[in-house]
Amino acid sequence: MPEPVTAIVGGQREWEDRGWFPPGPKLAICLSGGKNRLDDLTDGELLQVAAAARRQTSWAQSRELAAIAELTRRHTADEDAGDPDYRILSARESVTEEVAAALTVTSDTAANLVHLAERLTGPLAETGEALGAGQLDMAKARVICDVTDRLPEEAARRVQCTALEKASGQTTGQLRRRIRRIAQRLAPEAIEERKREATRLRRLEVWDTPSGTTDLALCDLAPEDAHAIYNKITAAAHGIRTDGDTRPLNAIRADLAAQLLHGAELPDAIRAVLKQGCDAPAPTDGRDPASRQPVSAAHHHTGPRSPSPRSEPGGTSEDLSGDTGIAALADEVDRRLRHVQARVQPRELPHTIRRTVQRIHDQFSDARDAACRGGDEVHGRPGYRPPAAMRRDVEARHPTCVFPTCNQPSHRCDLDHTVPWRPGTTCRCNLAPLCRRHHRLKQRADWRLFQIWAGLLIWVAPSGAWYLVHPDRQ
Repeated sequence: MPEPVTAIVGGQREWEDRGWFPPGPKLAICLSGGKNRLDDLTDGELLQVAAAARRQTSWAQSRELAAIAELTRRHTADEDAGDPDYRILSARESVTEEVAAALTVTSDTAANLVHLAERLTGPLAETGEALGAGQLDMAKARVICDVTDRLPEEAARRVQCTALEKASGQTTGQLRRRIRRIAQRLAPEAIEERKREATRLRRLEVWDTPSGTTDLALCDLAPEDAHAIYNKITAAAHGIRTDGDTRPLNAIRADLAAQLLHGAELPDAIRAVLKQGCDAPAPTDGRDPASRQPVSAAHHHTGPRSPSPRSEPGGTSEDLSGDTGIAALADEVDRRLRHVQARVQPRELPHTIRRTVQRIHDQFSDARDAACRGGDEVHGRPGYRPPAAMRRDVEARHPTCVFPTCNQPSHRCDLDHTVPWRPGTTCRCNLAPLCRRHHRLKQRADWRLFQIWAGLLIWVAPSGAWYLVHPDRQ
C-alpha cells in the first residue's frame, strides 16, 4: 500500500521541515496518497507537497526527453549520409511524427521536444541532469536551451554554467534576462546572426480560439519594426480615447489595426474606429474586456467514436454501412491488433502488426470494392486525377489531413491514393487527404498507411504502434 502523505515517522510528520526531497520512485510513493489525505496537513506542509510534486514532474519530464533522445539516436544513426531524397521525410522528421502520434501533440510541439531532448542529452547535459534532479523545471530548461541555441560551444557552456548557479531561485523571466545579457556579451556575432535568420523567416499567422474568435499575429519581425508599428497604433488609439471613445485601449488598438490591414488610410481608419466606439453598447458585466485572460487553443482530432456492437471481420458491406458499422469495424480491428500485440516479442511487433493489418485490408477487399462500386459497372474512375465531386466527398469525409495529429485543412492537402495508382484505383475507398509533410512521411518504407474501408484508415509507425483514423463528416 502507498505510504500516506500524513504518516508520522519517528514522532515527526512526514512533510514537516522537508524543504528538499529528491524526486524519483520513492517520492512518487509519498505523493501517491489520496487527495483526502491532504486535509490533515498544515498550510506549510501543503506547499511542501506542491513543491515536491513539481520536482517529481521535472524528473518525469527528464525521463520523457531521455527516451525521445534515444529514439532519435537509433533512427538517425544509420541514415545515409549522401544526398537526401526530398520525396520522403528524413529519419529525424520521421521520429518527430512518431513522437507526435504517440504523445498526441502537434508536429511543431513534437519537433520542439526532439530538439530539446537532443540538446539536454548532448551539449546541455548539465541542464538535463538538473531537470532530472528537480532543481529546475521544464520551462527554465527551455529558456536555457533557447538562449544558447546556435551559440559557439564554449559560449553555450559558459552561459549554461552561469544559468544553473541561480536558476532554481529565479522565475523564467528573471533567468532569461540574466543569461541573455551574458550570451550577448560572450557571442554578439552569433546572437546577431540568429536574429537575422529569425527575421528572414518572419510570417503572419492565424489560428482559431475556443471562444469562437480568431487570433492574428505578425511573428519574428525586426524589433525596431514591431515597436514602431505598435507605438504608432497606440498613439492613434490614445487620440481616439481623447476624442471620446470610452472602450478599453486594447479594443481600440485591435479595431484600428484591423481597419489598417483592410486597406483603410490612417485618417479614415481613425474615423471608422471612433464611429464604432460611439455606436458600441456599454459593457453589461461590469468587467473590462481587456482584463479577461486568453485561453490556449486546442484541437481535437478525430478519434474513436462511442462503442458500438462488434462486427466480425469478413462481414457483408451492409454490416458496415454508416458510422455505426465503421466504428464497430474499427473496434474489432483494434481488438485483433491488441490480441496480436500481447502474443509476440517486442522486437517482432512492427513486422507482425504490418502483416496483420495487410491481411485485414486484403480480407475486406471484395466487400470494400462492392460497397464502393454500388450500382456502377466499373469500380473507381479512369485516370489519376479524381473528379471534382469525388474530391469534395473525400474532403467532406475528412476535414483535415488524415495523420492522427495534423490540423491542416483537407482543401489544402494532396488527395493521396492510399494504394499507389496502378495497381491502386482512383476511388473514394482509396483516396484520403494528406498534407505535403505527411504525404512525404507515407513514402518512407518504415511507415505504412492502410484504408481498410472507405474513410477508415490505419497508420502503422516504425515502432509497431498503430493509429486508427475515422471519417468525420461535419
